Amino acid sequence: LSSRDDDWNLGDEDDSRLDEMRQILESSWNGEAMGQVPSDSGKAAEACSQAVANAMRQNRNVLMVDLRLPSFDITEGPRAYDSFGVYDFCSHLSRHLKQLSLVTKTLILFRNDLEVKHIEQEKLIRGDGDSDDLNDTANPGRQLQNDVDDFRDQLMANWDDESANPVPSVAPSGEPTPLASDNSSHRLGSMIGEAEISSGPDQFDQTIQAVDQHALLQGEEDALIIVAPYDTTDTVALRRTLARYGNTRTIIIVNSRIELLPRELDNAVMCYGILPLIARRGHNDPDAGLKAVVLKRYPDPWTVYVDVDDDGFYEAKGGPMSPVDSSDKQFPSPEWIALKVQAFLQKQ
Repeated sequence: LSSRDDDWNLGDEDDSRLDEMRQILESSWNGEAMGQVPSDSGKAAEACSQAVANAMRQNRNVLMVDLRLPSFDITEGPRAYDSFGVYDFCSHLSRHLKQLSLVTKTLILFRNDLEVKHIEQEKLIRGDGDSDDLNDTANPGRQLQNDVDDFRDQLMANWDDESANPVPSVAPSGEPTPLASDNSSHRLGSMIGEAEISSGPDQFDQTIQAVDQHALLQGEEDALIIVAPYDTTDTVALRRTLARYGNTRTIIIVNSRIELLPRELDNAVMCYGILPLIARRGHNDPDAGLKAVVLKRYPDPWTVYVDVDDDGFYEAKGGPMSPVDSSDKQFPSPEWIALKVQAFLQKQ
């Protein structure tokens, strides 16, 4: 068993096949053991919010979420990456956290204003409007792609040398800029606005200046969701934001693709992570074979669930112990996942 593309294959399927795979996973899902099935963005946010709430109630305030789905992975490129779907997930997550009285209002930060404008246009096209009334249940959430996101050998640029450009210290934030109260759960914004950041020696200072102008809480906002940081600019922006709010506010980082995490994330915890895997005998075989889901729900450790005969997912309890605990921020290795599945199969 391996995670090679010819074994775990969903990446080049058409929409009908993705719908079929979604139905397969839903039919196998073990709600009692695995929680809410993340079949759309709203349900995924509900499942995630339970894990986030568990961490927040233990006074953890820097939290990480990782949904290994191509439509949520910015490194997949514009053909696969669905920024509006990610926004939909984040908006539902902010709503659930507000309903749980864990936050008052969340600032959702995408990278730049170009992404924000695209999302706003999609909201108008879809008729979602600009409000986020907590009593509005008309839009339960967008359907997610239950698709394979294999571990990438090459992630995008990382923060190799923190000492080269140490992030200037900032005073801990006081009260946000006062604004009128409203009933929305979130505000949509960006880390750097419309700033054009060079790749040369001015990159660091330009990023800091942009973040200091745009990534600021206002009014009732007491939490931030930072979406898909992945390159050097994003890393500088993330570190600056953590320096400002990391000790006083709730910060949730969704689908980070930064390879070497900065020291400001030393105390962060992975709250919710999911990687669905479906084995096929070959690219032309219409029938799904063995199915597995790698799942993290704080405070539980990483767990692998396996469905061999379409009779539902069961926890793979054999094989090596979980290599990480609740304080870890990384997915288990493909080798560990394969060993867990193999140990499960040997007991069948």
